[in-house]
Amino acid sequence: MKLVDLLAAERILVPVQGKTLRLATAELVKALKNSGALRDTGRFEELVADTLPRDVVTVGQAFLLYFRTEAVPTLTVALGVAAEPMHREHDITKQARIVLLIAAPPKETSRFLRVVSAFSHALGRDEVVQGLLRARGPEEILQLEVLGQTELHGYLMVRDVMVRRRITIRPDMALGEAARTMVVHNVPSLIVVSDTNEVLGMVGHSELLKYLLPVHVKRLTGAPPAEQRKAVEMQDPYELPVREVMDRSVLCLSEHQTVAEVATMMLNRKIDRFPVVRDGVLVGFLSRGDIVRRLFGR
Repeated sequence: MKLVDLLAAERILVPVQGKTLRLATAELVKALKNSGALRDTGRFEELVADTLPRDVVTVGQAFLLYFRTEAVPTLTVALGVAAEPMHREHDITKQARIVLLIAAPPKETSRFLRVVSAFSHALGRDEVVQGLLRARGPEEILQLEVLGQTELHGYLMVRDVMVRRRITIRPDMALGEAARTMVVHNVPSLIVVSDTNEVLGMVGHSELLKYLLPVHVKRLTGAPPAEQRKAVEMQDPYELPVREVMDRSVLCLSEHQTVAEVATMMLNRKIDRFPVVRDGVLVGFLSRGDIVRRLFGR
C-alpha cells in the first residue's frame, strides 16, 4: 500500500480556510462527516475539542493530529492545505500551512501507528511538502508522484513506536546532578552522549544505588570515626562524573528493526529500554512501557 491510497479527494481541502489550527481542524472534521467516515460525529468532535490545543505534533510545515477512537469504523485520513500559514491558538509563533488528521479504531492500532509514522516521515521531506503547497486542488495532491511511490511497510517498526523526545546528559555531568535530573523528569535512566550526539553509555537506578546509597546508609546509621575519616578522604560520589560510573555496554537499536524482534530481545535478554540510533547518532528511545502504551493505550 502506498500513502496516496490512504487519501481520498472528498477528505482533502485545498485551500483550507481556517486561520487557526482549531478552525482548520473543524473543517477537516466536517469533511470526514460529509464523506461518511464518522460513526459518531458528536463523540469525535468532543474528542478533538478535548485534544486541542495539546497533543498536536508539528512536523516541519505541518500540524499532525491523530486519534484512536471508536467514533470511526476504520482508519481514515483527512488533509488540509492553507494558502497562508495558520497558527495554534494562544501561540501565534507555531505556524504551518498543512494540517493532517488521522483517526482509527483501537482494533487497528498496528496499522494506525504505521500510518502515523509514515506520514510523519513523509512530511519531513521537502519534496512532499513543496508538492502539497503547490497543489491547487485535491486531484493534484492525489497525483503527486512522491506519495504514489512511498510505501506503507507491512510490519510495526521501532520508528513507529519510539519516543523522539529524549533526555540526554554529557559524560562530565556529576552523578548527583544526574540523579536529580532523573527524579525531576521521572525517568529510570539517562543516555550519556558525546558532543556529536553519539551514545556513550547509560546511567540508571542501578548506578545510583551502587554509588549513592552507601552514603545515605552511613548518614542514617552513623559510621565509626575511622570510617568517617576515610570517607572524607575519598571523593564525594555525588561529584563523580557519570563517565566513571555509567554502563558502557549499551545495546542500541536501529529505527528500522521490527517491534516483534525488539520485544523478543527484551524478553530473552531481560533488557527493558534501548537507545535508538541512526548512523551512530541518537534519534530516539524505546522502552517496554513505550511499546505497551502505544499498542494498548487509548
